[in-house]
Amino acid sequence: MDFTKTDIHASVDVLANQIFRGQVNDDYLKARREQHQGFDRDLWRVLADAGLLAGTLSEEFGGSEMNLLEVTGLLEAQGAVLAKLPLWQSIIASQLIDSFGSRTQKAALLPSLAKGDTHLSLAFTEAARTDLEDLLVIDSDSVTGLVNDVAFAEGASAIVLPLKAGKSTVLYLLDPSQKGVNLLLQMASNDEAHYQLQLDRVSIDPANIIASQGHSEDLVEWVLQRCYTAIAAVQLGVVQEAIRRTAIYVNERHQFNKPLSSFQAVSHRAANGYIDYSSLRACVWLAAWTLSEGKDARAESRTAKWWACEAGHRIGHTAQHLHGGLGADVDYPIHRYFLWAKQLEFTLGGAQQQLAQLGKQLADNDSLGFVV
Repeated sequence: MDFTKTDIHASVDVLANQIFRGQVNDDYLKARREQHQGFDRDLWRVLADAGLLAGTLSEEFGGSEMNLLEVTGLLEAQGAVLAKLPLWQSIIASQLIDSFGSRTQKAALLPSLAKGDTHLSLAFTEAARTDLEDLLVIDSDSVTGLVNDVAFAEGASAIVLPLKAGKSTVLYLLDPSQKGVNLLLQMASNDEAHYQLQLDRVSIDPANIIASQGHSEDLVEWVLQRCYTAIAAVQLGVVQEAIRRTAIYVNERHQFNKPLSSFQAVSHRAANGYIDYSSLRACVWLAAWTLSEGKDARAESRTAKWWACEAGHRIGHTAQHLHGGLGADVDYPIHRYFLWAKQLEFTLGGAQQQLAQLGKQLADNDSLGFVV
């Protein structure tokens, strides 16, 4: 494997940081704290105009055909400034449509995303469970039931919804404005707008189905691997910035006429946080590289997500602890990083769920892991 950044990768990193750092700061976040629905459409269009929203898409639909490893820096940059955008969801959903969708589906959804006019969402909370028993079932060409924790569902041009169709699983491009679809707001820990999808005899149009038939990949697993990797990449940006801000604080804050950073307990706690961050970074890059090479990354992606859970939990608490009383102040910026770290920790399953899935894979596949 080779983690050397290509020219495209380096350019994406620089451009993404310029945009996010230039557009989003603590005052921006504080001013928009009470906005519980929607997201900054102006910022979304800035990303689109820079070619970043459609980076992974084929050139035919306005993309640059970048791989997932090359756009990890974009997700890290988002996490570093805590920008509430449907970014990783739109990237994964558009990759799915571009790779497996029909030409009609691509033409209907991808050009408008590339221009920043629309966004896409994913309804994969139930699909993240190993047995898939909680997926809604297509019955007489319609679906009835509830799906929880769907981020940025309102206004999405399509929500990728896994459904059971007989003995197989299909992915359905659900229009949230369709008759029979109701959205109930569920606020996330980091103030993102999540929704419960309430489906009442929603008619299923075969033209909106992305089926596994004809593809060697299990499409639910295909999406989940990329979701776990993308979430971990966002978490990487969150914890990196939390550590950076904490380092600045403990160097500037003095006690007994010495900077807090000079105390051994403080420096050791911060060093452990940096080790956790470095471990997460290695796992994110490995998972993203594996997927970019067209290989199966069911173990690598879940390992990255596990580290996102562990590093997010430990670094989030470390940053708050080393800020002392300010760490508990909900108006102080570091508290927002704690909330984002916790939200990403539990998105699509926490650490124990990832370990359970990894354990099952190790039990079923002797080629994984190390021989001791």
